[in-house]
Amino acid sequence: MKVILLLSLLVAFNCITMRNLFAVKKIVIKQNNTDTEEDEDVPANDSNNSTTDSNDEEEEEKQEEIVIEIKPSIIWSRQPMVKKPVIYLYPEKPMDVSVELDIKDSKFTSVYPRFNGKNKWKVHAEPNGDLTIKNKKYPYLFWEAQSYRSQETNEGFVVTDENAEAFLEEKLKILGLNEKEATDFITFWLPVLLRNKLSLCTFQSEKFFKNFELNVTPKPDSLIRVFLTIKKLDEVVNVKEQNLKAVERTGFTVVEWGGSNF
Repeated sequence: MKVILLLSLLVAFNCITMRNLFAVKKIVIKQNNTDTEEDEDVPANDSNNSTTDSNDEEEEEKQEEIVIEIKPSIIWSRQPMVKKPVIYLYPEKPMDVSVELDIKDSKFTSVYPRFNGKNKWKVHAEPNGDLTIKNKKYPYLFWEAQSYRSQETNEGFVVTDENAEAFLEEKLKILGLNEKEATDFITFWLPVLLRNKLSLCTFQSEKFFKNFELNVTPKPDSLIRVFLTIKKLDEVVNVKEQNLKAVERTGFTVVEWGGSNF
C-alpha cells in the first residue's frame, strides 16, 4: 500500500508542468497500520470505559508517517527549440559534399531538403554557394530540433529594441558572416528582439556545439558556426560582456547559423 501511494505521488508531481519555481517542503501521509476487525457486542462496564483513552493513544502510535521531501526546481513547459540552423557551403571548385548532423539526444523536428542519407545530405556544391540535389537547386540546408541541452547565458549582451539592428550587424560581421548570410540571420531574428523590447543575447561556445556535431566531407578549411540564445528580460541585468573572436574565411568555407529564444 505504501509503495502504491509513493508511486502515485511521484507520478503526479512529474506530470506538473510550469514555467516558474515551485517548492514543496514536506508532504505527510498518515497510514493506519491496524487491521480492521468486526466489532463484537461487549457489555458496557466501568473497566471498558476506563481503557478508552489508552486505546486511542495506541491507535495513534500505530499510524505511520510517510514523508516526501521535494526540493525547489525549474520545470519548463517545453524544451527550447533549436531554430532555423541553416548551412551554407562555399567550395573553391565544384564538388560533391557530404553534410552529416549528430544532435545526440535531441530530436529533429524539420529538415529541408530531406536527408538523402542517415542524418545527412549528399549535395553538389558550387563556389557561389548553390547546392544541387537531384537536379534541384537550394541556397542552403535547413534543420530544426527539439533540444534537451542547456544553453549558457552567464555572459552576453543586454540588447534593446532600439539598438538591436546595429547590434546584430556589428556582431555578425565579427563572427565572419558575409552580407547575404547576415541579412538572412537578421531578417529572422530581428523581429524577436523587437518584440522582446529588452533581451539578453548570448552567442553559444564550442561547448554547446559538441552536442550538435556537424561533419562535412571533404573537410572544410573554415567552419563558422553562429548560434544565438535570446532570453526576454523584464529589466536590465548586469552580465559579463561576451568576448567574441574575429573569424577569417579561407579556402573551402562552411557557415551555419541558428538560435533559440526563451
